[in-house]
Amino acid sequence: MINSVIVADSSPLISLAIIAQLELLPQLYQRILLPTAVWDEVTIQGVGLPGAQAVSQLT
Repeated sequence: MINSVIVADSSPLISLAIIAQLELLPQLYQRILLPTAVWDEVTIQGVGLPGAQAVSQLT
């Protein structure tokens, strides 16, 4: 069953990116909401850290 919406937090995003499984989110959820604060935490403040590159490439 596919759930309709998820609001992503940084820890699960980073964990999924590290194990190369970010593609699971759109398989499980129709809509993925990524708050600006989470995006900034992972991709800007976390530049160079595990998961930052993969998350920054999400569209």
